Amino acid sequence: MTDLVPLAGRFWRMLGVRWQRRPFDSGAHLTGGRWNPPGMAALYLSADHATAIAEMHQDLVRPGTLVAFDIRADAIADLRGGDPAVLGCAWRRLFQLDHCVPPTWTLAETLRDAGADGALVPSVQQAGGSNLVLWRWHDARTAGPGAALTLLDPEAVLTDDASDAAKS
Repeated sequence: MTDLVPLAGRFWRMLGVRWQRRPFDSGAHLTGGRWNPPGMAALYLSADHATAIAEMHQDLVRPGTLVAFDIRADAIADLRGGDPAVLGCAWRRLFQLDHCVPPTWTLAETLRDAGADGALVPSVQQAGGSNLVLWRWHDARTAGPGAALTLLDPEAVLTDDASDAAKS
């Protein structure tokens, strides 16, 4: 079993147009992702902005907004040195065509059950890039389980805080 370690730092995320006002929402729970089956929440972030952009665009360019989060977590698994065949599996093909459970989903469930808030993983889209996938997180302004995220949005344009600020 991989050790769970604390992690603090700045991570980046591309928000698609429909998610711009909901930066803490995973969206990934709707269709699933490399590290979460449909119905399981996961927030995907990147260690640098170039990787965040590459992860969102994948095979087509879509408009989006690049945002930064400062993150503080107590239990993160570092999988960046793991088996590339598992970490880079063709999860969509396995799930949608072969009707199998991708090994990354099994690994994610094992880590979550062991208390992991998330995992550092190598990017499949950006050579040398790293991603942070979170399964438990909360806005650092509130109490909650998992990693504490501070959205860097000084003008409050990405959340409903902008309309609240305009009212005062």
